[in-house]
This record gives sequence, C-alpha cells and structure tokens, in this order.
Amino acid sequence: MVKTMVALCRLIFAAMSLQAQKAPDAASPLAACGDENTTFSVTRGAVGDSATAPTADTAKVYIIELYDLNDNGRINRPTLLDGLDGKWLGATQGFTYLSTLVVPGVHHLCSRWQSRMRERSKQISLNDFEAVAGKRYYFRAQINVEGGVGDAPGPAFIDLQQVSEDEGRFLVSKAAQSISKQHK
Repeated sequence: MVKTMVALCRLIFAAMSLQAQKAPDAASPLAACGDENTTFSVTRGAVGDSATAPTADTAKVYIIELYDLNDNGRINRPTLLDGLDGKWLGATQGFTYLSTLVVPGVHHLCSRWQSRMRERSKQISLNDFEAVAGKRYYFRAQINVEGGVGDAPGPAFIDLQQVSEDEGRFLVSKAAQSISKQHK
C-alpha cells in the first residue's frame, strides 16, 4: 500500500512537472515561444554567414541580436531566447545571429529575455511572416533602453522587427554565429 501511494505521488508530481514546463497553448499570444523554463548558454562562432542557403522548397530565416555593433565578446551581454512556431531555435547574446530553414507558409517568431531577474525575463517581442520558398528573411532583435532620469537609464525592452535584405545581409556579415546549448 505504501509503495503504491509513493508510486502514485511520483506519477502525479511528474505529470505536474510536465504540465508546468510545456510550451504555451496554441491559442495563446505566446504560442510562438517555447517552454518558459528552458535556458541556454551561448558561445560565439565565426563571423558572417557560413550556413546553408535556402533550397527550392525552403526559405531561410535569420534572427540577429543587435545589442552593440562593436560587440566582440564582452561580458554582461543580454541573452535572448529565439523561438519559431512554439519551439526554441536557440539563443543569441550580444551581436550574434542564428538561422534556420523553414517550409513555405505563415510562421511566428518570439524573442524572450533570459534573465535571473523576473522583470527582465518577462520581456518578450513577437513577429510573424509568410515564407516563400527560396527566399531569405532577416529579423533584428534589438535591445532598446527608454530614457531614464538623470544619469540612470530607463527600462530596457526587446524589439523584434523584420529588416530589409540589404540590412539583414550587412548585419549577418558583421555578427558572430550563435552557438547555443540548451539547459533544462
């Protein structure tokens, strides 16, 4: 009887853990994001685009985190989780980018600030686009700081916006590729 109760408690606890860690409901405005309990560590790869080109039946999406154009690996850079259609693609940090191939159709993007500070981790920006096979789409996830009082900076927020192909190609040519490792 005791073993059965312990097993039942473990099963209930496991089910509750899975429920707490699942991605947002498809009807939620945050459906583009992944599991909110996921974290990533980020290292910097090579500068410029060394990844594959879109094929005749796919499109390529880039997300470039633009914190500072002169960033070359300093500490205290924000880490952003980057999601597509309800799953995290990875994370970016500082002036880095990630990319992925997608099938044609409507897709939804999410950038979320990864932080131990609760208020920062609530910072989310969303966007959507319709992919056409053979094309490239560039999105800039920029950290903006609103005006503060005196010398103190104001609140920071994420702005995830699609940019022109010219600007996107320029940013990717100067940014380091993000190499992110997922932690749970």
